[in-house]
Amino acid sequence: MRFKVAIRRPSFWQQWLLHALAVWVVLTLNDALTYGYEVQKNGPYIFNEDGSPYTPWERFVNHNYYQVVWLVVLVGTFLVEANYHVVFRRRPLRYFVGSALLTGVAFQVLLVWFNHWKLGLQPGGTLGPFVVLAVYSGAYALLRDAVQRRIQEAEQRMHRSEAELRALKEQVNPHFFFNTLNSIYGTALYEQAGRTAESIEQLASLMRYTLREAQQDYVPLAEELKFTEDYLRLQRLRLPERDAIRVDTQLHSDGKPALIAPLLLIPFIENAFKYGISMDQPCFVSLRLVIENGQLDFLLENSVLPSRAGQKGQGTGLLHTQKRLELLYPGRYQLTLTEDAEHYRVALRMQLQES
Repeated sequence: MRFKVAIRRPSFWQQWLLHALAVWVVLTLNDALTYGYEVQKNGPYIFNEDGSPYTPWERFVNHNYYQVVWLVVLVGTFLVEANYHVVFRRRPLRYFVGSALLTGVAFQVLLVWFNHWKLGLQPGGTLGPFVVLAVYSGAYALLRDAVQRRIQEAEQRMHRSEAELRALKEQVNPHFFFNTLNSIYGTALYEQAGRTAESIEQLASLMRYTLREAQQDYVPLAEELKFTEDYLRLQRLRLPERDAIRVDTQLHSDGKPALIAPLLLIPFIENAFKYGISMDQPCFVSLRLVIENGQLDFLLENSVLPSRAGQKGQGTGLLHTQKRLELLYPGRYQLTLTEDAEHYRVALRMQLQES
């Protein structure tokens, strides 16, 4: 039996405290080793009032009690973490450069205040702390970003491998499948069932695309649009022509080449037809898909049927789609899902990958 352990990402405050602890340990060890080396090489050089040399413990107490190194570390790492989370991850790079400099200035001012309050020193003129924290803030943000990208790439590879393994386990032999479809298609033509034959042809086209492209991270936008149109056409073929059933679709693209994750929008459309269409109740599905200048705007609405109020299942397909969006389009999409007593609405805006 296999168990999956869910690892929760640390909060901002937890990351800050871990960061502060790591910096404090490094600084403390560095000072202890440096002091011990200097004493061993050149003899004691710091003495108490009674003439006895400073012990390592006394030096540790002096740094962390009299010079409040721990408090300086807490404040400095808080500024660095806030700069990374609030500015670097959410704003353009030019804002981050300015905020890194402001972080250094704030740290410099706080150090002067600490020294004046704790040790009775006059404000100094050195810019060392300002430069150190500004540079450290920038280096830390860049390093965190590089590590985060590596983690996301590893997650993408893991999810892709899981999808491939699942497809291998569940996939029917494609040759047998398409040969069977061709036989049924021929039978439908022989019996002059044109609507059935067209449905089979559309289904075969959808399956070919799914088997061929589903394992790719990105596919040409034009191919994905054609697949979506074929899927909508198949849905229309299966529905009777009644005034009570309304299906409105609008797909528009400016024709500029772009890439998109395959089968990304289909789970939303599939759910709209599955839960929003009824053969014996007034219902509707309304879809608007517009792509211009590399930006995709997707708006999908469907009726909420009282008779299917408790039939929405676990939403596994939607959760999987949201996870794919997080992995493939981090910071480049906005997804809103809303529902009331009569309507279910999906609004997605995302920046596509350049071709």
